[in-house]
Amino acid sequence: MAMNKKMAISSVVGIVIAVLIPLSAVLFFKYKEQSRNIVEFPQSYYPIGWDTARDETGKIQLSKKGKVVIDTSYHSVPSFQFNSQDGQLFKSESLKGNLYVAEFFFASCPGICPIMNGNMQRVQQEFLGDDNVKIISFSIDPERDSVKALKQYADKMNAISGKWYFLTGDKQAIFDLGKQGYKLTTQQGDGGSKDFEHSDKMILIDGDGHIRGYYNGTDSAAVKDMMGDMVLILSRMRK
Repeated sequence: MAMNKKMAISSVVGIVIAVLIPLSAVLFFKYKEQSRNIVEFPQSYYPIGWDTARDETGKIQLSKKGKVVIDTSYHSVPSFQFNSQDGQLFKSESLKGNLYVAEFFFASCPGICPIMNGNMQRVQQEFLGDDNVKIISFSIDPERDSVKALKQYADKMNAISGKWYFLTGDKQAIFDLGKQGYKLTTQQGDGGSKDFEHSDKMILIDGDGHIRGYYNGTDSAAVKDMMGDMVLILSRMRK
């Protein structure tokens, strides 16, 4: 009886081993194949003839002939402050150390905005548990997009307070930020139903305020690619 029991156990163990070994091999080669498709972000580029060193904050400094500048391989977004849908003054300094996605929209937009913000909901859901990921939506129609109006719109989008911010404020300041800060097209239209022309791009900005990429916010595949890049950047930020 005991012998039969041992033989049964041995048979089960043998079957488990026979299944696990080939399964492990399949998973290994699948992961290896997927890893080949990961696009690495370029490392910082330092021009010939410049010396590099880190300052007290850990940032790379470039120096040449005694002149020191902060290195940035990517465009840096200038500081800003606008009112959020919660009626609080939102300052860009609060984004330091966080990865965020920005867009320009307006609540009454009949065209691309609903599509873009539908995709932005996917981003919010994907990084729901990551406090280092934020979403910033700038209104380019602040005259109609009051704090109250943006609160209603945020609720409609199921935006989570502290995660997804809808910002409004001085129109010219927002337009200048879009054009000069984020390098996007944001301009007034013909005064009709398409009163504002704006970009369909989502912009990915890292914890140092550097623009890391532009993605078509109306294209589900492009948004999926962006989320993959977000995972990669977050992993590097946390090293």
